[in-house]
This record gives sequence, C-alpha cells and structure tokens, in this order.
Amino acid sequence: MMTQNRRKTPFRYVLKEPVPFELHILQINSQSVKSKPLQALLLDLSSSGCRLSLPVDVQADHQEIRVSIHMLLHEEPLYLEGTLKWNRTESGRYHYGVQIEFPPNGRDQLLRELRILASKNKIIIT
Repeated sequence: MMTQNRRKTPFRYVLKEPVPFELHILQINSQSVKSKPLQALLLDLSSSGCRLSLPVDVQADHQEIRVSIHMLLHEEPLYLEGTLKWNRTESGRYHYGVQIEFPPNGRDQLLRELRILASKNKIIIT
C-alpha cells in the first residue's frame, strides 16, 4: 500500500552556508522607492518563499514592502521579487520572511538550482 504525503507546507531547503546577495527595496506601501542595495544573506528557501537576514531593520511590521532579490545559488543568476511577510531579530541581525512572486519559469529555475545544491550536499531539506 502506498502512503500518501499529507504535507501541507512546501519543503524548506536550509542552506548550510548562507548565500550573500543584494536586496533592493522596490516599493513601500505601493509607492516606488529608489534604494541602495542592502547586503543580505539567504538562509533558507521553499517553493513559495525564503528567509533572509539583513544587518538593518527595514520596519516590515506595519508596512507592505516589495523587494527584489539578485542572487547566484550555483550556476544561473536568479532574479526574484516578493513581499516581506514577517520579521524577527536573531543574533543581532534582522530576519525576514519573503513571499516570492515567481516570474515565468522562475520556479523551475529555482528548483533546478536547489537540486544541484542538494547533489553537492550544500542544503538540508526539512
């Protein structure tokens, strides 16, 4: 008898070494902003979002903040956009959850990159 996967949440891929990348704030409360890139660290990913760490507080509690993420996980550079959904402070850094809005083929590209990282033992699947 085959067991059925009853998992409600997507698998989360935790990076053994956080990946540095540049985060840009695109909009605050639907108003476009010009921001300097923030040096961020990618901590984990799922097929719907990611968790990242910043050295500064961008006060995502009471505002809708859209961001862009430019990163290189392994082979192909990724460009993603999303909205900050939650934040908390941990070890003197600010952690944020990002709900990613994938461009066409973006999710496929991300999953390809994650498979490569898994094969190189650089991520833990939880």
